[in-house]
Amino acid sequence: MAKITNSHSEITKLVRQLSEENCQKMLLLFGSCTAVFDGRIKSYLPLGDRLLIIKRDETLILHGATGLKPLNWQLPGAGKIRYLNRDGKLVVHTYRPKTKETLEIIFGEVYQSTIFDAHDSAKLSIYGSESDLSDYLFAHPDIIDENFQPTAREFETPFGFLDIRGVDREGNIIIIEVKKRAATPADAHQLKRYQEYFEEVENVEVQGILVAKKFSKKVMNILEAANLEALAIPWQEIFPANIKRKRVTIDQFFDGNNDPASTEHK
Repeated sequence: MAKITNSHSEITKLVRQLSEENCQKMLLLFGSCTAVFDGRIKSYLPLGDRLLIIKRDETLILHGATGLKPLNWQLPGAGKIRYLNRDGKLVVHTYRPKTKETLEIIFGEVYQSTIFDAHDSAKLSIYGSESDLSDYLFAHPDIIDENFQPTAREFETPFGFLDIRGVDREGNIIIIEVKKRAATPADAHQLKRYQEYFEEVENVEVQGILVAKKFSKKVMNILEAANLEALAIPWQEIFPANIKRKRVTIDQFFDGNNDPASTEHK
């Protein structure tokens, strides 16, 4: 990390460093800049304090002082990035040959530059989908019932894929449809179609259970009329949100009621 004096020689030195490290390290520039985009559409961004991030794959992102969306950006591989000293000003220039577009970010003043040797091979893991919830129930069948034994996941039928199929201790077939959200009438009717299919194929009575976050009175009436069961499961307890510590007042602290293990869900 370096603070820049913005002299002509300092900008020349910075241009050389950025050019050498481009595609090798992550580059961050914080300063006062304008941005000009020339292509099928044209745009001009007036002078303002902004953060420019250039990643190792030449992804370019220009952020303002507020907001989530970048003011200007370039996808990786879209165009080669060059660094220039133009009359004592740092210019970040990129040309995209495929679309014949040019983006120039001109720094009137560079407040700070950082060249960071970033390494990150990890992949983002997203969990909490209906499929994840079904997998969790399959691995923890006692949540359904202590006598339930799952036998299949994503069981194919003419009406779609049933989430979980299993049996109880007596060998009776149990089918389960899983919904992360509140159950709808369509969910109840879908489970009924599954039940009718298995009863026809197996020639036995089949118990159907609809698992969801909550059930309206209308859905409960449909399930009851179809001889189906409802099981409400609070998914936030299985896949909890971030946890934060409870705040402790001065009085609670001196009363000894400041157990650090005391928590609450955000």
